[in-house]
Formats: sequence, structure tokens, C-alpha cells
Amino acid sequence: MKRLNFVFVLVWILMMAGCNGALQSRFAGLDQNQARALARRLAMQREQELADDLKSAFAVRQPRNILVLSGGGADGAFGCGVLDGWQSAPSGRPTFDVVTGVSTGALMATFAFLGEAQDGLTLLEVYTKTRDPDVHDGPFTVGVPDSIFDTGPLERLIARHVTADTIARVAAAHRSGRRLYVATVDLDAGELVIWPLSKIAAGQGPACLARFRKILLAAASVPVVFPPVRIDGDLQVDAGLREAVFLRQAMLGMSKAYQATRALDAAAAPPTVWAIVNSRLGIDPKPIDDNLIDIGGRSLTIYTQSLQFFNLREIAHLAAANHPAFAFRYASVPPELDSDEAQQNLSGPMFDPGQMSRLYAAGEQMALDRSAWHEGSPRVDNDPTLAAMTSISRAGR
Repeated sequence: MKRLNFVFVLVWILMMAGCNGALQSRFAGLDQNQARALARRLAMQREQELADDLKSAFAVRQPRNILVLSGGGADGAFGCGVLDGWQSAPSGRPTFDVVTGVSTGALMATFAFLGEAQDGLTLLEVYTKTRDPDVHDGPFTVGVPDSIFDTGPLERLIARHVTADTIARVAAAHRSGRRLYVATVDLDAGELVIWPLSKIAAGQGPACLARFRKILLAAASVPVVFPPVRIDGDLQVDAGLREAVFLRQAMLGMSKAYQATRALDAAAAPPTVWAIVNSRLGIDPKPIDDNLIDIGGRSLTIYTQSLQFFNLREIAHLAAANHPAFAFRYASVPPELDSDEAQQNLSGPMFDPGQMSRLYAAGEQMALDRSAWHEGSPRVDNDPTLAAMTSISRAGR
């Protein structure tokens, strides 16, 4: 929720720092060494479970198309428009072997993963008609606060659209060898957590549906702005604290599977990692007043941009260095549609259906006319060396 005033949030943190009582946690009562050991065990367990889940999908075949979705709040309307226009483009939209999502990208991910007409209609409705009361109550809820706003409405919105039928379809895709992942940050452990949503869906039953929804709520819970969600004893929040987009090497397949199938795939187009960035990459120069509000807001914007740039570049390098190499394509909100500067305070809504509809329509048209996608690693600032390399690469195609 980039539009919230940075200083307002900072002041709220300072005001509330002494107000919250002790929270129960798996780390409660442990000394520092014990807490570190527990965090390591949890991380190793999660890493092994992720590896096993991916091995069960890609031990004997290679993934061909991978989609990674970023955060961006209401600007997720842009990515939903891209997905819609891409579906209608002459070459069509591929079926994704792996989909990953952060924040608003996590909320989009299930429907992008399924990719049916009804899923597109869900994204269209949610990302062009949602208003603030559909997402949060408040500010300043009754009792000892853990956030500025309450997300009861968002919890109900998720429940309305993520139904038993939804996860049954996700489970079927999982059994066919496709994988869906979203991420959160575990505040207790201080680590990124990658949740195997398609595997959870495959468990079926009311408990699996409830867990699936709870993880999505946590994935969209921007800390301080929205309350954290307790899962398995720990407080989980929006993964944008650590990674704007995410991909792991094992998601690109297993080398043995590539060796077994490379002769069959020799004439095929290269596998591709597709990234949709639900915000603008880059910020415009502007005069900054020498005061706390302007300096704080501008610093947060620069930090967020830097995280996006370097996470995208990391994924591009991971794709290029894999065996086999993956192509890398990314789409982001064009500068003329950027709404960030107009939304740096709390005076306007977080979710404006008019702006969201414009972003959706722009993304849809860009996907239809094939102008949405950029190739290769995104440039950081005005890097003339990288610009020259990109020009050479394109000239050689």
C-alpha cells in the first residue's frame, strides 16, 4: 500500500510500540541460541518440503512457462489487464507450470494459475470494482491495536471468491504437475516463507480451504497498515518486506529431466520466465522539500523501487544461468499511468475504481498489441553500459 503516508505510519509505530502485550510464539521463552536453532530448523524443513514438492512435478519433465507476480496494491489492476489481453492475443496465453505471487500478486496468483474464463471475470470484478470498504475497516479499531486498519472485509472478499470449487481446480492442476506458490514474511523468525498453495489445495476438505484463504490474507497483510495473521504459531505478513517478486532455482526444473528431454525439445522455443510488475519501474526527478514528510516519503519510494529492480534482475540472471537457459520477459506499469505521486497521503482512497479501470484497460491493450513485454534484465537508473548491451542483444536477434 505505497500510497500511505510514510511519516504517519512511522509515528503510529512509535506511538504503539509500548502498547502491545506479549504475543504467544514458538520463539517465546527461548534464549538467543535456541531461537536461532529453531529458525534454522524451520527454514530447513520448509526448504526440503519445497524441494520435494518441485521434484514431484519436474523430476521427469521440464517446466516451459513460469509466471511471477509482484505486489502493488490496487495497481494489480494493471497485471489483471495484461493477463486478460494476453489471453485474447493472437498467440494466446500459455498455461503456466509455476506461478508465484507477492502481496496483491498473491491474491491474483490463484486465478492466473487456473486461467479459465471464469477466473478472468473474477479478476476483472475484483480489480475494477473494489473500494476501500471492501478491503478494510477503520482506521483505529477498538482495543489494543496491531495495525491501523482491520481486514475483516478483505477476509470476506477472499472467502467469496476462493471457494471449494476454486481449490478443487487448483488441486487438479497440482495433480497434473503444475505448482502454485505465494510468499509471506514470518515476523517471529524474520524469514521469507514460501507456501505451496497447490499442494495445500490437493489436501482438500474444509481445513485445507480455510488454510488456503488464511495464507492469502497473510500474503496481502502489509505490516502496521493491516494486522498480521497467525499461522502455525507465528505472525505472517506481506512478503514485500523481503522480496518484491520471487523465484527459486528448483522452480526452473531438474537437470536430469532436461538431459532426458532435450533432444525432443531442441527445436522448441526456449522456456520463459514471465514477470508482471504491478507498479512503475523508475521514478521521476522532482524537488524535495527539506522536511520529515517529504524526505521520508521519497526515501520509502526509492527503497521500494530498488527492491523491485534488484529482485527482477536476480530473477533474470537466475533464468539466464539455468541449464537450460530460460528467456526472461517482464511487463510494468507505464510512466504515464503511474499514480504513486498522487497517492502519498491518506486523503484519497487506496482503491479507486476509476484509476483501477484505467490501469486494467491499459494492461489489456498493451498485451493485445504486444507492447507489454520487455526482454532481459531491467535497467537500474540510467546505466549506459547496460543500455548498450541491451541494444546489442536486440540487434543480434
